[in-house]
Amino acid sequence: MRKGQIRRVNLSLHLTPDQSRADLRAMQQLQAWHQSMDKAASIDDTNMEIRTFHRNVYLAGLQLHLMDPAVCRHVAESLGREELTLAELLGELMPQTVDDSSNEQMAQLQKIHAEIAALKPLMEQQKLALQQLRLAGKTAGSPEPERAASGAEERDLSEVDAPTEKMKKVRAKGIF
Repeated sequence: MRKGQIRRVNLSLHLTPDQSRADLRAMQQLQAWHQSMDKAASIDDTNMEIRTFHRNVYLAGLQLHLMDPAVCRHVAESLGREELTLAELLGELMPQTVDDSSNEQMAQLQKIHAEIAALKPLMEQQKLALQQLRLAGKTAGSPEPERAASGAEERDLSEVDAPTEKMKKVRAKGIF
C-alpha cells in the first residue's frame, strides 16, 4: 500500500436493545446524533463528518481495549447508565487499575482524560470554523461578509478551496 492511501474497512455493530440497556442507549444516541447532522451542509461535508465520527469512536475503543479489555468492557456496559458522569466513571476505573497492575495504567488513564478535556474546546472551534466556512461559501458573492462574534480571522477562500479541490479530483478518479 502506498503512503497516504486510504484503506476502507467495513464493520458491523450488532446491538440487542431489548436485552441490553447499553445497546439500547447506544442505538438511541447514534440515532439522535445522525438526526442532528447539519441538513444544510453539503453531502460531502456530512459524509466526512460521519466517517470522522465513526473512525474516532472505533479507534478510541480499540485503544482502550488494547490497554485493558476488562476496563473497555466496563466502559462499554456503563453506556446503559444514563446519569453516569465522567468523574464517576473515572472513580470506578481507578480502583480497578490500581488493583490489576501498576501506576502506569493510572497515569495513562489520567493522560487520556487530560487529552479529552483539551480536545473538547478544539472540537468546538473546528465546528465553528466549519460553520463560518459554509456561511462564507454561501455569501461569497455578497459584499463584505460580517465577521464572526468570536473574532476569528477571515481567510482567503483560495486557501480553503485548495484542499477541497484536491479531494474532488481524488474522488473523480474513483478511489472512494
